[in-house]
Amino acid sequence: MKKFVVRTFFTFLGVVALAVGLDFYITGNLHKSDARLFQSWNDLFYGNMKCDAVIMGSSRGFVQYSPAILDSVLGTDFYNLSVDGRCIDAEVAKYNTYIHHNPKPKLIIQNVDYGNLLMSNGYEREQFTPYLCDDVLFNEIKDFEEFTIWDKYLPLVRYSGYLEVIKEGLRIPNKLNQYPLYKGYFGRDEKWDGSAFRNVSHVGFSVNPQAVEIFEEYLASCKKDNVQVVLVFAPIYIGVTEKMDDPQQMFDYYQKFSDKYGCPILNYTYDPISYDTAYFYNATHLNKTGSELFTRKLAHDIDSLQLLKR
Repeated sequence: MKKFVVRTFFTFLGVVALAVGLDFYITGNLHKSDARLFQSWNDLFYGNMKCDAVIMGSSRGFVQYSPAILDSVLGTDFYNLSVDGRCIDAEVAKYNTYIHHNPKPKLIIQNVDYGNLLMSNGYEREQFTPYLCDDVLFNEIKDFEEFTIWDKYLPLVRYSGYLEVIKEGLRIPNKLNQYPLYKGYFGRDEKWDGSAFRNVSHVGFSVNPQAVEIFEEYLASCKKDNVQVVLVFAPIYIGVTEKMDDPQQMFDYYQKFSDKYGCPILNYTYDPISYDTAYFYNATHLNKTGSELFTRKLAHDIDSLQLLKR
């Protein structure tokens, strides 16, 4: 009996040691990964970022705002912190983590639209897994993303169910997208595909009270820290706007935040870009050509506001 207990104990220790070592190896490799899911997070934590300004948004921020063009026109050092496929809860969590590890920016370009003030649905939740040991990030996302203390401290638990992430961490060929980003931005060099848009009969503007609370806390914090926020309605294919019951309701809703927190609004909803499918790869996202044209317009408009000279 004694031999059995001793053997079981040392077997258990061996399994724990193996799990800890494997977790350490996978996590370490993910911290160096060039996979699209992890590139901007690794820059945030390990890239010694010292930006003057950042871009915040969902996928419409991720693919539509070029830091290179903003830098060239404004003489700044922008980084695109947008979170693909997410809403304001994940965006603010990323921003709060960013300013804990990097200097606060002088300026934030915050993309806003019909779906920004909702709560995220768990899309690509695995992007957070290599960084759960960071207290700030863990506390920001644990409730929304349903991570537990076991995910944070028990080896390998956080990677459960994410086979492709594990493969990436083990340096095994996998299906994660490996395309390079430029300072968090991905310009998609694709042509118009309106197939999904044709099946949509109505586009609604709605808000979630919890998301609105998060947004207001974020804007209040930026105002307190003397970080200037600019709210931007990026171009969206005009057919989307035409399928909304009352676009002005959305504009008026965001105007309240503009007035309350001193955030200028730049609205490109009816810009000529929005009427030409040559600038879009789908109805809600500009392609690389469109994003660069839009970003150049935006940069000159921001320059005219002289926000960086205050």
